[in-house]
Amino acid sequence: MAAHSSSFPQELPPRPEQTWRQRNCPGFRGCWGFSWEAYSLATSDMAVLARRICMIITLGVRTALSILGVIFKAYSGSIGGMVIGIILAVLGFLFVAWCLACIGEATGTRKVLGISVGRWHFDIFLLASGLIHVGILIGFFTGMGNLGFLISWYGMWILIFAVAWITTWAPEQSNSYV
Repeated sequence: MAAHSSSFPQELPPRPEQTWRQRNCPGFRGCWGFSWEAYSLATSDMAVLARRICMIITLGVRTALSILGVIFKAYSGSIGGMVIGIILAVLGFLFVAWCLACIGEATGTRKVLGISVGRWHFDIFLLASGLIHVGILIGFFTGMGNLGFLISWYGMWILIFAVAWITTWAPEQSNSYV
């Protein structure tokens, strides 16, 4: 019997260099990464420009309404409500900005409940979202009730998140008959 004869290799191939997150969370898809370039109006493509304008309108109206809410809390003397309002306004701005950027930069199609959803559908959603938010802003000043405001505000928040979540799904592979 030979001394130390084993079938285990003495030298192993080098391991690929990975970051801490890649080693510890191998299937993790980062969801907070986006570029502010998603909001840039410097483009020659009219569809991209219209998409980005709708995104900016939606984000701008939500930000303006959050600021108005904080001002009303300050005016009524509710310091605690004002502080919470400021914190939620900042977090809401960042979250909705990320969601809209995901929607605006989505490519390919995804299967949602058996239906293929693509760029055209996301563009229609962004247009509708911008129009609904302008309606919420107008309603805010023309007597929309508190309940109607809250339902439309949080309803749109949930819809924007749901569509952004769908854009994080892997796009469908196109069928190739070659």
